[in-house]
Amino acid sequence: MKLYVFLSCIVAGFTLYAILSTFEVKKETRRHTVYKKNAWDTMDGEGYQFKSSDNTLQLDSRFYKLDMLPACNNLTDLKVQEDVVNLMSDVKREFLGCIKPIVEQWRGRAKEMNLEWVSKTAVCDKLSVFNNLEVEPFNNQHETKWAILPKCKEENILVTLGVGHDTTAEELFNRTLPNTIFYGADPIIEPNRQMYSAFGKFFPFAIGKEPGFTKFRVLPNQNQKTRKYIYQDVTTIPFLYFLHDILKLKKIDFAWIDIEGGEFEFLDKFHRDVQICQFNIEIHSTFAPTQAQAFHDFIFRVLEEQKYVFLKPMHTQAGVHRMFFVNVQDKECLAKYFNNF
Repeated sequence: MKLYVFLSCIVAGFTLYAILSTFEVKKETRRHTVYKKNAWDTMDGEGYQFKSSDNTLQLDSRFYKLDMLPACNNLTDLKVQEDVVNLMSDVKREFLGCIKPIVEQWRGRAKEMNLEWVSKTAVCDKLSVFNNLEVEPFNNQHETKWAILPKCKEENILVTLGVGHDTTAEELFNRTLPNTIFYGADPIIEPNRQMYSAFGKFFPFAIGKEPGFTKFRVLPNQNQKTRKYIYQDVTTIPFLYFLHDILKLKKIDFAWIDIEGGEFEFLDKFHRDVQICQFNIEIHSTFAPTQAQAFHDFIFRVLEEQKYVFLKPMHTQAGVHRMFFVNVQDKECLAKYFNNF
């Protein structure tokens, strides 16, 4: 009861703040109208500098094709086609055959696993069977997000955990895939609120495992030029509470996660507690060395349960790397992204 009251107070406060400062993003704005809000500069002039631009959105060439896709209808009742079942069987067999012997070398050696991850697992990214997944890039200023686009048309949900003063990839995604609703969370309010609210709904708090205050590694608005991160106590909302109770989501199509070490707090929730079809994640072992074991245990369980395959490993710095996970088990995800409609 105390937890519920605490969370309700936090959410109510942030909701009031969001309403007063940004108003709710109009539904039609989220759904690819050809204009966007005028961004305004920071008050002190020392933070993120918004550039003046034409309000007309240039849709990606893929948008028109995706907008003509047949309706998904009720995916829960839709059968996964036999060729998709066979493809996923091939993907899992070849992926596990490549990755398991490599990962087994790190059993009980979490630190080495985190440091050597990309250099030793990159070979599995070259499997020809992955070409059949049709993974497409969406570039940010400093990184690449990956996505498999749907084969049918319905509302799509993209959740960004850690906006990081950069929405280039989300903006491109917004111009590419029709009917996509965006939800973003970051404890640093500005400039993330202005940037994300142009196309989605922004929440000014961190996502973790427990409610309360947590010391997170964050990039303050005033550190734009130096890109100097600091550790700061921020308000934290539990991962599942955010998805299930605040957003009321049962299924998430795309999750983009980059929260500077905070990801370790809820890695275990990806196995059974939430349905995500695809997610990009950056692992920050160097900033949370005591959590290396969490990544170690997460990977071994992923390989045991075979719910996901992972690809696109990218080294950022020592103990930091990016990965892209694809759900190859849940029927709704398989039907939406691989069935031939």
